[in-house]
Parts: sequence; C-alpha cells; structure tokens
Amino acid sequence: MTRDQHIRPLTPADTDAAHALWNAVARYDPLSRAVFVEKVWEDDGVTPDLALAAEIKGELVGFTVGVVREALDGAGGTVTRGVVKLLAVDEAHQRQGIGTALVDALEASMTARGATAIRLGESPPNYLHPGLDPRYTRALLLFERRGYEKLANAIHMDVDLTQDLDTAADEARLLTDDITVARARPSDEAAVMAFLDDHWPAWKAEIGRTFRNDPVSLHLAWEDGGVLGFSAYDANNIGASATGTGWFGPMGTAAAARGRGVGAVLLKRCLADMAAQGHIVSTIPWVAPVGFYAHHVGAHISRVFYRYERAL
Repeated sequence: MTRDQHIRPLTPADTDAAHALWNAVARYDPLSRAVFVEKVWEDDGVTPDLALAAEIKGELVGFTVGVVREALDGAGGTVTRGVVKLLAVDEAHQRQGIGTALVDALEASMTARGATAIRLGESPPNYLHPGLDPRYTRALLLFERRGYEKLANAIHMDVDLTQDLDTAADEARLLTDDITVARARPSDEAAVMAFLDDHWPAWKAEIGRTFRNDPVSLHLAWEDGGVLGFSAYDANNIGASATGTGWFGPMGTAAAARGRGVGAVLLKRCLADMAAQGHIVSTIPWVAPVGFYAHHVGAHISRVFYRYERAL
C-alpha cells in the first residue's frame, strides 16, 4: 500500500459504500442491502477488529469481514477457527497490495483472538457460501500465495420448484408403518434439540432459527413419539433477511429412517413451502448426498466452491 492508503475499522457508516463495492466486484454473489447488513452487522461474531476497511484519500476502496468461532474438530472436540466471510477490493485498485494488507490485518486480529486456523467462507450458522468460488481467480491466487491449502470441494445444487411436489400418497404409505410427518410446532423444539444433540449438534443454531419463523420452517418425521428425521428451509439468514431466501436445508434422518422414503417426503414438503412463497428455483447449499437430491427431485449441481484452510 502507498502512504495515501490505510486500513481502519469498517463502521455502519460505510454500509452503503461497502454494499455498492461488494455488488460491483462479487458478480456471482450480488446481495440485497438487507442480506449484506445481516452478514456484516447482525452476526454477533463480527467485532470491530474483524471488520476492516481500506481507504485512499477518504474513499473506501476495499473491505474485509471475518469471525472467530469455536467449531467442532471432527474428533469430538472443538477448535478456535477464524473465517474470512467477505473480501472485496475495487477493481480499479486491485493489484496494489490492498487485498494483501486487509488480509494481513484480519489474520493478525484472528491470531490475537486465539484462532489456530483460518478458513474461507464457511462460518455456520451465518455464512454466505461454504468456500471460495474459483471463478474469483484473483482472490484464489491471493489466498494460495498466503499458504491456504485446498481441503475439498463444496457443492450447491438447484432444484426446479414448478414440478409436482405432492407427498400425500407417500405420507399415507409411511403412516401404515406408524411414521407421521408434519410441520414442527413451537412445542416440538425441545425434542428436536435433543435429537440434534444425539446426531447433528452443529446444526442446532440453524434449526433453532426455524422455530422463530412464522410458520415454523421445519418439517418432522415421528415414530413411536420420537423424532426420526427433519428438513428445514429459511434457516441460514437472520434478521430482516430471515425468510424467503429460497435456500433449503439442513436436513437429516436417523439411520433407522434411511431407505424408507422419509427423507424424500421431508424434502418435498419444504420445497413445496418455498414454491408457495413464489420461488421457482431452490438452492440446496453445501450438498453431500448429490445422488439423493438428483434422484428424488431432479436437482442439478449449480456451483462448486473450493474449501481452503491455513494453519496458524
């Protein structure tokens, strides 16, 4: 950076300029103002040292936003991990060291907060994408130069909501096996959280959010009075952007429910709700069982993200 350039905290007063800058350079990920505000200012993990602006002679030319969260480490423990949520530099000022200076400052703040590794994008329960779209080639090269290593790919799928999503016949068949499927009620929250504690504790925050929506954006399968499976939508965003996103998930079924048609019914119930909201396409983010979604609702892969991590 030159002496006319400096890094400072990003503030709410920068919102309009930062939002405009994001939409100018993030051509594959334009955001409404409400979603942008939610990702930056309504995430309680975003602190003043983790939201940074670059300016030249008083003009905002770049910014970055990150969080530091406790995450599951895959071995039953937790790890303190930093996540770069957003990074944008005005195209006219790229290749001038601005992105590097922003990431330098953000990584230093994350290190000071105890982070032992940093990832890109994947900051559940409040994230925009689960990695870096490789079409942002300059960003990809910037992070690879800094020692970020690719872990895996993450996949988004899209599904056509104009198809027949009726589940009445399948629900009647499940009922003969004493499996009932219904929209979750507020009184079901404790049972659902207990189920998640046993199977998917990382999804508790997102599923908890569905109980704040009206109607509850969660469907459940029950057997013998216990939760057998769930599917959700409008679970990832908060605040003003909480509903109507067109995003499906998360969903999960207990091992005892797999192969019995429970997951397909739960999936289609959520998709039908989103169709009723006026969507004609739904996004299924961060997909693992590609074949399941392709088979039951004709979903197709729409985006691929590279998951990167740098150990500190």
